[in-house]
Amino acid sequence: MSDWKYDAFLHTFSILVDLFFREVHPRGAWRIPRTGPILFVAAPHANQFVDGLVLQRTLKNEANRRVGLLIAEKSVHGFIGWGSRQTGSVPVGRAQDKAKPASGAIYLPDPINDPTLIRGVGTDFEKEAEVGGMIFLPSAKGVTGSSVDISQINGPEEIRIKRPLKGKLPMEQLTGRDDIDEKGNFTNKEFKGIKDGYQGTKFKIAPHIDQTEVYKAVFNRLRSGGCIGIFPEGGSHDRTELLPLKAGVAIMALGTLAEDPDCGLQIVPVGMNYFHAHKFRSRAVIEFGAPFQIPRELVEKYKNNERRDAIGQTLDMVHQALSAVTVSAPDYDTLMCIQAARRLYNTGKKLPLPMVVELNRRLAVGFSKYKDDPRIINLMNDLRDYNKQLRYLNIRDHQVNYATMDLPTVVFTLLYRVAKLLVLSIGVIPGLVLFAPVFIATKIISHRKAKEALAASTVKIQGRDVMATWKLLVAMAFAPILYNFYSVILAFKVYQDHLWGYVPEWVPFWLVFIGGWIVFPAITFAALRFGEVGMDILKSLRPLVLCISPTSSNSLHRLRERRAELSEKVVKVINDLGPDMYEDFEHTRLIADPTRADGGLSSPKEAGVSDRMVPTPPESPHLSRKNTTKSSQAMPRNESFSNIGAIGMFATRPPSRSRSRSSSSGGGFGSGGFPVSGFTSLDTNEGFNEASNKIRAAMRQRGQLRRRKSGFSEEKRGEREKMAAAGLMSIFGGARRVLTGSARASELFPQTRPDVDGEACKHDCDSCTVKYPRHFKVEETHPLYGNIKPWSTHVLVATSKTDWSRHVEDERGSVMEAFGHASKPSNGRLMLSASNMPTPNNRPDYNQPTTILVLPAFTIIENVTPPAVPSLINKYISRAPTTSDPLEPVSLPKTIPSSRSSVGDMVARPCPHRVVVLLCSHRTRDARCGQSAPLIKKELERHLRPLGLDRDLDDERPGGVGIYFVNHVGGHKYSANMLVYRRPDAFGIDTVKRAKLSPGQEPELVKPMDEEGEGAEKGDVGAAQCIWLARVRPEDCENIVRYTILQGKVVKADKQLRGGFDRGKGVMSW
Repeated sequence: MSDWKYDAFLHTFSILVDLFFREVHPRGAWRIPRTGPILFVAAPHANQFVDGLVLQRTLKNEANRRVGLLIAEKSVHGFIGWGSRQTGSVPVGRAQDKAKPASGAIYLPDPINDPTLIRGVGTDFEKEAEVGGMIFLPSAKGVTGSSVDISQINGPEEIRIKRPLKGKLPMEQLTGRDDIDEKGNFTNKEFKGIKDGYQGTKFKIAPHIDQTEVYKAVFNRLRSGGCIGIFPEGGSHDRTELLPLKAGVAIMALGTLAEDPDCGLQIVPVGMNYFHAHKFRSRAVIEFGAPFQIPRELVEKYKNNERRDAIGQTLDMVHQALSAVTVSAPDYDTLMCIQAARRLYNTGKKLPLPMVVELNRRLAVGFSKYKDDPRIINLMNDLRDYNKQLRYLNIRDHQVNYATMDLPTVVFTLLYRVAKLLVLSIGVIPGLVLFAPVFIATKIISHRKAKEALAASTVKIQGRDVMATWKLLVAMAFAPILYNFYSVILAFKVYQDHLWGYVPEWVPFWLVFIGGWIVFPAITFAALRFGEVGMDILKSLRPLVLCISPTSSNSLHRLRERRAELSEKVVKVINDLGPDMYEDFEHTRLIADPTRADGGLSSPKEAGVSDRMVPTPPESPHLSRKNTTKSSQAMPRNESFSNIGAIGMFATRPPSRSRSRSSSSGGGFGSGGFPVSGFTSLDTNEGFNEASNKIRAAMRQRGQLRRRKSGFSEEKRGEREKMAAAGLMSIFGGARRVLTGSARASELFPQTRPDVDGEACKHDCDSCTVKYPRHFKVEETHPLYGNIKPWSTHVLVATSKTDWSRHVEDERGSVMEAFGHASKPSNGRLMLSASNMPTPNNRPDYNQPTTILVLPAFTIIENVTPPAVPSLINKYISRAPTTSDPLEPVSLPKTIPSSRSSVGDMVARPCPHRVVVLLCSHRTRDARCGQSAPLIKKELERHLRPLGLDRDLDDERPGGVGIYFVNHVGGHKYSANMLVYRRPDAFGIDTVKRAKLSPGQEPELVKPMDEEGEGAEKGDVGAAQCIWLARVRPEDCENIVRYTILQGKVVKADKQLRGGFDRGKGVMSW
């Protein structure tokens, strides 16, 4: 398998996935091991070749793993065969592909005493069958036909099979008897034979398939550290439950480990969860389960001729793992009832796709476990009746609530949506007409292929699993022909009469042909996007019309009342049976209890927490001045430097020239160039920031006045302004450090040196392919260091968004708004940031509790609501370690009660990351941040991934690097801004001298202690450093990872360091 061919093929044909599916959502991709051999087992196989493309695309995008899939040998021809060779697929011969109808019929002569003996009527087993081959029984009534291996041929009309067949259908087919229960057992044990006059059943026979070469290829790929993907059901199908798993997946895993027990093979289950897999613009969730390894005792059994037992136990492990990532139901009707129950239990609130899948899975497990319970039987009947009424009215469940709208609102909404539909049709109709032949062809051919697949299969129900594949194949072949035809016709008309004179004569016809290849696909794509929105609007019109119609409105109102009653019934049944299935039912809910107004517990007492367990608020600590330099400590606390304008060093001109500038300066006490009003408490950072802002404003005002009086060119004016601003800011920053005792840049963080850190620290990344947009420009002349506001505590609020209002405190109903209105913490300034950290329900809903991250405490607090913010500030944040506190453990409560919260106590836990990187992505404030943050994140992850340190937003593995987007932090003109919070000696290599290592050698990262386990006894000290960088470009990311993130060093301090703190040294930049 060639890497570049694999990547090129996948990159090209992944476009098909984006066009066919509206959304493909990966879930749990952080579980995928980044190195070592992996056997991916994916199910259900509901979309034939599309499944493989979706799986390979997801693995490459999310984990950068290339996987070779096992593909049916009969499919390795034509385009599919060429594509499979590009991606390193392994062809596999399957018995069902070579099965042929056999002559005669078969039956079980003694199904009770000798269930492995089969006799035939008019058969010729000696010619048609062979030992090791298989017998296939036909499917019936939507039930999969059974298959079994042949172990012995006794004659032309008698064979023996390896194992007895099980189940009601095969027993009925082979005996013709009607005294068989659902498990395939005979109720009349006295009667030994088949039904009188029964002639047997038709069947198919397949030859023995030698898979030796296939297994050898798989073993070699896995032993070399590669990845293999397999759909263990053996073939695609459109059933709602998993098919029995084939033994091949177990043989591959056990065989690899038998040859190389120390290869580290892991098995990763993959759930291919589709919503209408065969439909255009449907959705999918690809869920990755926890990887697991085969126990050594099973490998020993496999090596010691106990293969059947080892393979059986391995298959059980794989099936159990797949059950945790898939949704299975015995039939389509039950699945529809489960989905109806999920919608009714959710009370109409839109859930993200992964949560929908998880909720469906839990309901499916519950309905299966309690299927004989009278409450479940009654509920299922009610749900079937409700679904039947929806189908009768031809509406969807979420549209039932339209019945609550009054008549004027319904009329207005209907007219408004019709108007929108008419506007959208302008963009839809041209593309729809142009692409109509392709739509028609794909529909006809896909349905024909579905019928053919159904006729040739023993497991399919309607053959829908092949429809998506054929739709894509037909479109790929027919669309280019159609576009070429349109382009030729257009070019011909231009050549003939310049398109009836509308095209200028100087336009050549060949240029029109090329333009046609651009215009026609663009029109089609526009129709796709507009049509997608228009179809949603079109589907919403029918319930509005029903609300207006006198004959139907009553039916809709009755259905709404029926829905409300059924919703209460669903919630009651789930709440009654849920605690029996889950011991910690209340805490493992995916959504709040819909029957409660508050959605959960309202007080510690209701939650079963005694009053004495609720921590009391601590005394307010006084503001400390420890960890500052001696020059700062020597200053009296009540000293005020309010007359800074009188100090000569802050004048824009030397004192000797100040008199001549007095007229333009506007006067002021001791001012030599511009007025500076008196400041108060200038020994504080707020005072210095105020001074900086006023100085800049005065400089701009004076510069504008001077430019109006002079004749300087714009270029010279800009240079003079930049030089003056840079010089003033440098002097001002130096004065601030002298007055406040802040550390110099060289004192704050160690800086890289070639003799210590190697020559690599002098060079940018030469493999970086990510670039900023051409017109992306930032301010390059101003000195950066010390030009930031100080802070004591930094709070990140999870919003699942990457952009916010200009001021996040204006986000109505949010936790940020509550922080803006609450009293300030008693331990210093709080820096508040909205972030793209995922909310518990993975959507930006301020009506639901969210999560925050407190820094430098490195603590995650869950279940935070706006009313709980005052308690959070008083009882936790004011007690948390600050940027100026020594690096010592602080005892903090694990639960934070709030009498105002309606969802129970807030819960605190350590952040699992060793480093947290924050990138400003606030596009509303400055477009450059919205452009730079995703590019920098992508490049950081590219360098972190080989180290195993990259973490997705929902990745909770300890010891990695979390990268989050935040709102405005100040200094957008210095984009990209990056804050790096590090735990003490985050990876155990802070003191390593890379220059002393051998060429190409990298220091070994030390595995950190688990903050919740081994290290919990000593206490969590939080972040030791925060390194604030600016002007970060993609080519800087390699050295930022190597030196800043891994070792706490700064590479380009003179150009990029804005400031920060080091609690270990007791120094700050302010």
